[in-house]
Amino acid sequence: MLGVALLLWHWRHPAAFLMLSSGLGVLLVGGTLVAYPNSAPPLINHWTPAFPAFFVALAVPVGAWITAGQSKFELRGLLPATVGIALLALGWSNLNFYFHHYYADPESLKSKAYRSAQRNYEAQTAQSRYLASLGRNYDVFTVGKSPWPYDPLTTRYLVTEQKWTLLTDPATQLASIARDNKGLAFLFFPGNEQFQQTTEKLFPGGKQGEVTSRRGNHLFYTHMLRRP
Repeated sequence: MLGVALLLWHWRHPAAFLMLSSGLGVLLVGGTLVAYPNSAPPLINHWTPAFPAFFVALAVPVGAWITAGQSKFELRGLLPATVGIALLALGWSNLNFYFHHYYADPESLKSKAYRSAQRNYEAQTAQSRYLASLGRNYDVFTVGKSPWPYDPLTTRYLVTEQKWTLLTDPATQLASIARDNKGLAFLFFPGNEQFQQTTEKLFPGGKQGEVTSRRGNHLFYTHMLRRP
């Protein structure tokens, strides 16, 4: 985005002006003036469409410096390469932070509606990272109906070729699970703890564990058997 902004400023000043004005309009109306029953301005989550305007604003001094110094330095080949490398590094950094380090913190929010949504993301993220810590040579089972949906996209990004199954009828389905050359992992979300003893009897020798949030709040229990 910064590279696009630089190009707009460098070659098409009117286009840069239009992007700035439209972005600032989004910021003023959607992020500052609009109010909802469960929230009040400023609404930072509405600022996203205005981000191009911020990038153009950042590009203004850089574009001016490039224009002033173009007669002294031959930057036609160097500029695209530098911007391209910077954008690749920034993109990788964003992906790495989002999937490996970012976490939701529901307790930091004042709105009950927002806290509820964040608890959903918190549990999904913790589940995906726990499955990734097991590796692809595991079959994973969520025992009982889970209040938190499984996130296949994030989990698939973190670990590939890992099979996940939701056991909606644990009393019948647990006994039908056959071990192969893979490890087994069972997740017990709140409300399904009663199935832990049954699972431990059917699959003895496993390791019990607990996954908590960054604040130490309980999210779910686990029962894990390593590969034979």
